[in-house]
Amino acid sequence: MPSILPPLETFRFFEAAARHLSFTRAAEEMHVTHGAVSQRVKRLEEHLGTPLFRRGGRSVQLTDEGRRLLERVRAAISEITEGVEAIRPHDTDRILTISTAPCLAAYWLLPRLADFNQQHPDIQVNVRATLSLTDFGRDGVDMAVRFGPGTWPGLISIKLRDEELVPVCSPALHGGRLPRVPRDLLKMPLLHDERQPWSIWFEAMGVGYRDAAQGPSYSDSNLLIPAAIGGLGVALVRASLVEADLASGRLVRLFSRSVPTRYSSFIVYPPRSKSFGKVQVFQQWLLEQARPVERKDTVIAQAAVRFKLRKASTATS
Repeated sequence: MPSILPPLETFRFFEAAARHLSFTRAAEEMHVTHGAVSQRVKRLEEHLGTPLFRRGGRSVQLTDEGRRLLERVRAAISEITEGVEAIRPHDTDRILTISTAPCLAAYWLLPRLADFNQQHPDIQVNVRATLSLTDFGRDGVDMAVRFGPGTWPGLISIKLRDEELVPVCSPALHGGRLPRVPRDLLKMPLLHDERQPWSIWFEAMGVGYRDAAQGPSYSDSNLLIPAAIGGLGVALVRASLVEADLASGRLVRLFSRSVPTRYSSFIVYPPRSKSFGKVQVFQQWLLEQARPVERKDTVIAQAAVRFKLRKASTATS
């Protein structure tokens, strides 16, 4: 094998193609053509004297040699990334980039972020909202908040909070005549999110339920929650995402019982981020924000809304 390495950029193309198992998706990520990725991978294979991919139609699979090379290339990219971070100007200590799901960013994190800015005006928080898992080796992200099992190889994960599912709706739904017992929901329009089916909640309540598409479905909580606020039906949502809407009275929680979710929310970052002061500061703030606190004003507001609804219902009956 020749002792001279091919251009380092070639390994970036190989890593992207291997990660996606697609030359097309790698090309989109690298902002080049499909042919450019294919040519660079072919040159790398010719240089090494062995195929790295098995090509079949539109799909590609790594060969054994390709998998071994990918492990080394990923480790090298990670080392280079850490080296770059170590010599960057100290101004980067005041910029914190975090990644999280769009619904968590919009309904839980951003409404609280002004508090962090007030406490730590020297740290600028950049938020990247995405449904994709962060690749800390290439995305320039310091930490993430993920909803999942809490085990991600090679990453540090700290539980932020357990999650629970609760049924919520607009206080004006059905003219304010809201269900009094769980079984009443069978007569109401239900808003669906396939990732948290209503069958979970009905089963926990001991109510027989057959999902017959009783209401519209939505692909994300960013759509589900506004639909509930707009009076389109009852939504089953993670309680953490509707705290502000419950406190303001835009939504009401129908019953006190909830159902725990299979997964929890976690703070996640690579080992190298553990030494960053900005990461530790933001982690502590997140944990404080997630600490359960009984909010008397929320309880009072919810009680007032229910009283008004009962009074209005009595007046119209």
